[in-house]
Amino acid sequence: MPPSRRQLVAAAGALAAASARAAALGYHTWWDQAPAPGLAHVSADEAAFFDALADAIFPPHPGLPLRGREAGVSIVIDGVISGMAPVQRNMLRLSVHALDQYPRPGHGQPFRSLQLADAVAILGDWTRSDLAELRGVVASLYIFVAMAYSLNPQVAPRFARSFPCGYGA
Repeated sequence: MPPSRRQLVAAAGALAAASARAAALGYHTWWDQAPAPGLAHVSADEAAFFDALADAIFPPHPGLPLRGREAGVSIVIDGVISGMAPVQRNMLRLSVHALDQYPRPGHGQPFRSLQLADAVAILGDWTRSDLAELRGVVASLYIFVAMAYSLNPQVAPRFARSFPCGYGA
């Protein structure tokens, strides 16, 4: 069923308010950030977000050979998004920047700057959110990060035991 006029007006108002808030905080230039050194598309802020998200998904643990950020997820994600159409790439980047700023009102800083315990708690809140849209965006990014993590040469052999068809064991 197509959205009603009331829903469209509400969405436009919410978008305008969010844009004004982002501009007031100085986050109006997500679209023109230069790629981080060695990357084609992912900016330094985006790479820091992916590292923080990877740590929240794969924190230091005796059963894992690497914590999330040590697996080079930004490099893999940069390669994946290199194959995307520009509009898809921009939607992904917009989602990353929106999620990065999501904790700012309650924690005073972006996701990429949180302590690990806070990032893990927020990630859990996101995955259990009543907002299907939020859960969907988080699930998509979760898949990108988990895929990138599992492809690391130090990590892949651990997954090969459980998933031999995907890791060549």
